Amino acid sequence: MSDAPHRQSARFPMEIRVEYKRLNAFISDLTRDLSGRGFFVRTDHPLALGTECLFTLKVPRLDEALTLRGVVRRVVTPAEAGDDEPGMGVELIFDDDAERQALQTVVDSLMVDHLGATLFGHMRKMRSKKPPE
Repeated sequence: MSDAPHRQSARFPMEIRVEYKRLNAFISDLTRDLSGRGFFVRTDHPLALGTECLFTLKVPRLDEALTLRGVVRRVVTPAEAGDDEPGMGVELIFDDDAERQALQTVVDSLMVDHLGATLFGHMRKMRSKKPPE
């Protein structure tokens, strides 16, 4: 169950602690993947589709956590997951292009640290190619 054809930017596998509020409790889960425009949160209890929320990402190499506004665009319940993981796809909401670009720079830097510059460049190139129609 992939939403890859609907994405506007490539996501890369990355586990980062993410915190958000659900009802009256703060929840802490892990991301499965991350891009400069959004991420997928592994959870058996996703927020409702269309829910807007503040998400705090605890990025290990940053001194301070990133708090970002996002909206749930995809929900995969445990019953629907099959071979996929349950959770929610979050699209980030930016006030302007500069804010979006600043996050993209952080994501790119994380991926270079994680994969190395050569492999990251290769993955980015492969993921940006559109499948033939």
